[in-house]
Amino acid sequence: MTLILLICCHFFSGYGLLSLFNIRHKPLVILPLALLSGVAMASFLPFVLQLLHCPLYPVTVFGTLGLICILLNVPLLVRLPHMLRNRRRIFPAVQIRIYEIPYILIISFLILVSAWRCYYLPPTSRDALSGPEAIAEYAVREHTLINSFFSVELSTTNNQFKSPFLTDLQVIYKMAGYPFGQIWLSIVFISFTLLFYQLLRNTLHPLLAGLLLLLQTIAPEIYAYTFMILYDYSNMVFFFLSLYFFIAYFEDKRSSEFYFAAFLMGVATYVRSETLVLAAMFIPALWLMQWRERISFRTMIRYAVLFILPSLLTYYLTVQLYNNHYLPAHYDVSTLVNPHLSDLRPLFSRYRDMVTELIVSEYGIRLWGYCMFVWAALFLAELVVLRSFTRAGRNWLYAIAVVFLGLGFLGFLLPLISLFDTTKRGLMKIVPLMICYLANNQLLIRLSGWISRWEDRPPARVAALHDDTDPTGSENYH
Repeated sequence: MTLILLICCHFFSGYGLLSLFNIRHKPLVILPLALLSGVAMASFLPFVLQLLHCPLYPVTVFGTLGLICILLNVPLLVRLPHMLRNRRRIFPAVQIRIYEIPYILIISFLILVSAWRCYYLPPTSRDALSGPEAIAEYAVREHTLINSFFSVELSTTNNQFKSPFLTDLQVIYKMAGYPFGQIWLSIVFISFTLLFYQLLRNTLHPLLAGLLLLLQTIAPEIYAYTFMILYDYSNMVFFFLSLYFFIAYFEDKRSSEFYFAAFLMGVATYVRSETLVLAAMFIPALWLMQWRERISFRTMIRYAVLFILPSLLTYYLTVQLYNNHYLPAHYDVSTLVNPHLSDLRPLFSRYRDMVTELIVSEYGIRLWGYCMFVWAALFLAELVVLRSFTRAGRNWLYAIAVVFLGLGFLGFLLPLISLFDTTKRGLMKIVPLMICYLANNQLLIRLSGWISRWEDRPPARVAALHDDTDPTGSENYH
């Protein structure tokens, strides 16, 4: 019962947020998007309560969660009678075609295994046990995020300084009666899987969309993080969603999509603070688009500030304010910066190692399966055969380049970011971007159109009966 109430609270909080941003999409996109937005909203609550020095009791945590849900849905409550009168339009029938059933069965099995592991097995990763999981466990007992966990020797780890995102969600779900907490991760996994499939279907036939979805889902590194609570899977989800609406703004020029993309990038930075660097690298693309539209320089600066502002705010709250003024031990990021930035050889070595060690290697196949090889083959085929890309395809290629170049630069800037840990997990963000490029690959789009025409073609016997007419239009029966 508590899980159902939490899911409802996530959904209505997220739906209210989507209404405030005036996000419009088909219902099968809005449903998972609202759940994901609701989980993001919930992940801020214990942290904000801690900043306000409010004790973390179930009544304060769930009371605040319910209050925010109600406040966000005041406009929805006003429109509720009209929405109920049009419920057929709001809740359309879902049609499942026979060729979608194998994908549904395989992905449902993967979801079942992942959800069972989240529910039945405790967190086991060292990064979680030496940071967010332990802090959350003591926070439930002592009603504060700054608890007796910080009284033990912590000089061998920095996990206590990482984002409160995991800690907050663990606190909420432990208070709801789930001792291992990470049920929220299954909600994120299921919602993102449904959402991603619907987005792929916007440009591809369901047969190809299901194949691409399966290609991403079975990537070993990505699937493992659907039941192992760390920051990277959630960071991948919110980073991708931000870029999806950012690129949608390029196509539609709707300001609401731009503001929502900025908010989601702020969430992604809240999950992993280094995302701030990647967010800044998308500003040149924004300026290029606005320059082509002959937008004034003042407006270009204003949009750049508005896009980066949520990320700067979450970075300041979690890294500068909370770590340096609330926690008993401080974490000075400036001491970790590479003192030899003029020597660029380590930068190019990091890019080389990312390719040779993490992508085109046996270890890379164990991480990502054959997803990146399929992307490379279709990218080269479009480049050589058609010698052009769609506008959306170019935008996704730019996003892929930003992630790759940005992760290498972060490893160069902060040597603490190791190749086989942080950079490896960071590459997880590049996979859905590659899949979305493939969804806009002209060769796959042509194949998708051919499949659709073949599917809609009537059987030979039916076609013959339709053609068997005399010039006057009367039918000839035999």
